[in-house]
Amino acid sequence: MIQSPQTITIAREGAAHDASVSWRYERGGWVVELTCAAFDPVHAQADDAFEALCTIREQVEPHGWRIGVAGAQADVWPSGMSRDQGGGLVVYRMTSEGAAEILDTFAPVNPDSVVDLAEQRAEIDRLFAEISHGNG
Repeated sequence: MIQSPQTITIAREGAAHDASVSWRYERGGWVVELTCAAFDPVHAQADDAFEALCTIREQVEPHGWRIGVAGAQADVWPSGMSRDQGGGLVVYRMTSEGAAEILDTFAPVNPDSVVDLAEQRAEIDRLFAEISHGNG
């Protein structure tokens, strides 16, 4: 498992910027913070780190920012067990057959490989529907 903080890349309108993402468990919840010289620090607290990341994404994505972490790729999502017992620090790369790969939520990736949260949720819903249909 990777350690906090992580140096990542974020991008907007084709321009890449160095950033840092950190996460910690604090007072019964997970706190995630995104820092970058291009904007003021953004932080969120939620029941798990993945949900806190989603909250941060809801704040920066409307301004065109894409956060270069594995947890923001179209075909990844945490399991309920990952969220409940692991704090949402692990996500699964999904296929129409099910989980194909385990990834660290905050593993650095190229921001060109990520989508916004709405696109990610739509893709995950589509994949879960395929999985359910295939197993039904």
